[in-house]
Amino acid sequence: MAVIVVWVCEAVKVWLSAVVASRMIGWITLLLTQEFNFANNLHIWDTLLSDPDGPQETLLRVCCAMLILIRRRLLAGDFTSNLKLLQNYPPISIRHLLYVANNAVISWASVLIWVHS
Repeated sequence: MAVIVVWVCEAVKVWLSAVVASRMIGWITLLLTQEFNFANNLHIWDTLLSDPDGPQETLLRVCCAMLILIRRRLLAGDFTSNLKLLQNYPPISIRHLLYVANNAVISWASVLIWVHS
């Protein structure tokens, strides 16, 4: 069973790199300034800069949380509609986004603990 979980994680990494890597690079290099308004960006940046793990780890978690929050739409869409969705990210609650990003670490840690046991 552990092999299946590892394989799924690897398959997700490959899929993410193929489909959304270019968009995530845009999100990362511009620090999400094109996806959210100024007040929401200040909230995100405050979270990035106050994280003891460093801003890089937090920024990646926020980008992953953005994908998690629209996963159903991504899974239901084709390549073209998914690319449009990623380029025009829908309005969301920044507090909810940061909550999902914060809990993403716990979820991955749980998966890793389960794989190793």
